Amino acid sequence: MSRSANLGFVFAVAFALSLALLPACGRSVGGSCKPGESLCKDKSTALSCQSGKLAEVGCMGPLGCTRFQDHANCDDSVATEGDACMGESDEEYACSADKKRALLCRGGKFERYLECRGKGGCSLLGHQVSCDTSVSAKGDPCKVQGASACAVDSKEMLVCRDGRFAHYRYCRGLAGCYSKDDVPACDETLSMDQDECGLPGFVVCSVDGQSELICQGGRFTKGRTCRTGCTVISGGRGGIDCK
Repeated sequence: MSRSANLGFVFAVAFALSLALLPACGRSVGGSCKPGESLCKDKSTALSCQSGKLAEVGCMGPLGCTRFQDHANCDDSVATEGDACMGESDEEYACSADKKRALLCRGGKFERYLECRGKGGCSLLGHQVSCDTSVSAKGDPCKVQGASACAVDSKEMLVCRDGRFAHYRYCRGLAGCYSKDDVPACDETLSMDQDECGLPGFVVCSVDGQSELICQGGRFTKGRTCRTGCTVISGGRGGIDCK
């Protein structure tokens, strides 16, 4: 091959390579795009078409950003509330880096979905999110009406009402609110007059140890006065000693 032909071949290869790279080169945030279009900006960042403009999306999951056919595979399974998301599905979830919060992609941004304060934290299995809400704070969002949780300080049991965790029971006994067979349970063996209760006839001691309390009509009410004090033995009928 002559020198001129060789130079021509090199030029042709370089030109072809430049054309191949053209779709990824020169594209930037705010540039016009077509719906569904995406590309990798670098190993941990993607550009995704949102409302006709390219938006930067962090791919902070372990798989980062990789090219697949003509679009980007962005692992945005780890994110922070307010971060941009790919928005390719109505049910795109992520976990915060500390695994204590589950996020949901809406309108191109990740927003809070659930607080995952339990020991299981937040995890993803495929496109499904798992969030341990067995420990929660009052006002935390919840999805299952009637689901129970222990308060962060273990002194209350909470219940899911109309999408938020709210007060349900005081757990003033020594065990507080605890997990029993992976279900929140409440130690009410020490209670106060007019505390909420659930089991009619359930007998406990008052916090000050001066009297017994009986569950009646959904509330603990004062029973006998214990002259030498009320002692919890095992809870329930016959589970206290009142003399």
